[in-house]
Amino acid sequence: MAIDARIRRFVLAILLSVVAVQSVFTQCDGKIGADGLSWDFDDTEKEGFSIGGFIGDMFTPQVVIDTRLIRAYVRDARFKELTRRCGDMRTVDGIYLKALKIAEYRIGRALFLSMMAVLEHQKVDLKMPLISSLPLPLTFEEDTLFRMRKRNLPTRIYADSPQTEEGDKDKLQHFFASAYLSYVSESQDLTRTTGNIVEWGEARFVVGGADDPRDKRANEQGEAFGRDLHSVKTLLPSDYLTLVTEEHED
Repeated sequence: MAIDARIRRFVLAILLSVVAVQSVFTQCDGKIGADGLSWDFDDTEKEGFSIGGFIGDMFTPQVVIDTRLIRAYVRDARFKELTRRCGDMRTVDGIYLKALKIAEYRIGRALFLSMMAVLEHQKVDLKMPLISSLPLPLTFEEDTLFRMRKRNLPTRIYADSPQTEEGDKDKLQHFFASAYLSYVSESQDLTRTTGNIVEWGEARFVVGGADDPRDKRANEQGEAFGRDLHSVKTLLPSDYLTLVTEEHED
């Protein structure tokens, strides 16, 4: 009898493990898991109706409202938990897919929102003559909200991502900015030139800036992503963040 009980417990443990693994895979595929968690959660689920907020939104540009939504999505504890379960690469896809939904599936707008979601600098300090530097704000989030969002950004984007807290968080803004410019301009030359100018300017005019070949890799991958979205609407960032670019082959 004791042996039968041990066998039953063993079989039950195996079944529970299988269910748990299936739940994680389901969540990582974008469907609702057994615990009700999926990538398509909505931050407004936790908020009540506010007449002040409703009136305020009436006079706020839609792009500002949408930017707030995608940033709130990244800050959410559910986003962090799904990142832990599914990995950083799936997280990048999750940001873009949520941006697509917020943008009502307008790809150019979704790429812009994705870029706003992953900005990991509140400001940059520009080198100036006579004075040491001049701060240039990039995002007007409250300090607390910015830190929460930045903490949740994916870090292990590449196989060679630094094993640090920051990792490759900064590469995402390069990727999505290039993807956006490539998509809306439909010009590879313009996108490539703009990226190179930004890298050149960062090295010379930004305090602590450098002309980083790994930034250029992210630029080129984003450029290809934005270009190809004109032909195939269902592409995902993860399809391109593993792409070996011509100028950065091993």
